[in-house]
Amino acid sequence: MDGPIPGQSLTREPKNAVMERPPEIADPNDAVEYYLEKISNPEILDDILHTLEVGMPVRILTEAMLTTGVAGGIHNIDVSLVIADVVQEYITSTAIEAGIDFKEEFDNKEEKEELQKGRVDTLLRKAMADTPEDEQDEGYQMISDISDMVSDNISETDASPSDTPEGGEEAEAPAKKPAGLMSRDQNNGI
Repeated sequence: MDGPIPGQSLTREPKNAVMERPPEIADPNDAVEYYLEKISNPEILDDILHTLEVGMPVRILTEAMLTTGVAGGIHNIDVSLVIADVVQEYITSTAIEAGIDFKEEFDNKEEKEELQKGRVDTLLRKAMADTPEDEQDEGYQMISDISDMVSDNISETDASPSDTPEGGEEAEAPAKKPAGLMSRDQNNGI
C-alpha cells in the first residue's frame, strides 16, 4: 500500500525525477574523464584505497560506483558498460602505485550472489566505521551512497524467495494431481 496512486505522476512538475531527464554525460569519453578526475581527488581517493584495503574487490567497487552514477543521472547504463574496464583499470593501477594489497574479485567463483552482496555491504560498513569523523568528506559520502544502494538491493532480494535450496541442487517438486473442472485421470480409459 506504499505505492503511488494512479495519476500521481501527472500532478508533479514534469522532469522532476532523474529518470525523466536525459543524463548529464552522454559521451563515454566525457564520462571517463569525469570518473578519472573524481577518483584523482585526494578526498575521494583515500576512501577508495581504504575500501580496497579492507577487502572490497576492485570489480565490485567499480560496478557500484558506476551504478550510483546511473542512479544519480550522471550517465546512462550503456555508458557505464563502455567505461567500466577503463575505470577499473585506473583504480587498479592507482592501488598498485599506492602499494595497497587488494583483490580483483572475490576468491570463490561459485559464491552465491546474495553472499557477495552481504559481504560487500559488510565491507563498506567496516570501511565507513573505520573513518574518523574529521575525515568524513566527499569520498566518505560516495562510499556511504554505494553502501545504501547495496543495502537496498539486498533487502529487495531478501523479500523474494529463493528458487533453489541451500544445497544448491534443485529439489523435486512433489507430484500434484491435476485439480479443476477439466482435469481427469488419464489412466481410466474414459
